[in-house]
Amino acid sequence: MIKKLINPFRYIAGYKSLTIGLLIIICTSLVSVFSHKHFPDIISVKTGPDYSFWYLLIENISTWIIFSTFLYVLAISFSKSAVRIVDIFGTQAFARLPYLLVSFVGFSGSLKLFNQHILWTVLQRGEPVDLTILDTTIAVLLLVFTLSMTVWVIVLMFNAFKVSSNIKGGRLILLFVISVIGSTIINHYTSNYLTHNFF
Repeated sequence: MIKKLINPFRYIAGYKSLTIGLLIIICTSLVSVFSHKHFPDIISVKTGPDYSFWYLLIENISTWIIFSTFLYVLAISFSKSAVRIVDIFGTQAFARLPYLLVSFVGFSGSLKLFNQHILWTVLQRGEPVDLTILDTTIAVLLLVFTLSMTVWVIVLMFNAFKVSSNIKGGRLILLFVISVIGSTIINHYTSNYLTHNFF
């Protein structure tokens, strides 16, 4: 069971993973409209203002495409096996499943109060708020849950690349890290572009 949770790509790939992955991205964007969570790059989870569905969808799709493109280019350059583009892009879309779960976290009133408390305490922004022990406990648990889901996303993305590219060892790790760093840098600029032109 655990193997299927961290590496389902031995059982699902190709157009099936692509179809499910696109549905995951669409659903994540839809939920995020109401929960105010958004994902400006492959490892960031942020609370944002009232972004539209189209803004969030474009952000999520661009993040997926940029990262998958990095992986695909490196895979066809260094893999000794034939690499199918649908496998790279499909499995990476599917790997974003944990972020669909994270998008629901934004509905928590306790987490919103906790964020406001931190902003006031650390940065003196906003207004002071009273936190109950229950609010603090729920907020901490949700933060741990979000961190756990982020780790799960990274594991899924890594295993998806491993299966789809058939690259192993240190080379696999190095190429994955390069893709993470490169796509994060590009996502920073695309996110700023979207913010200034579509919001």
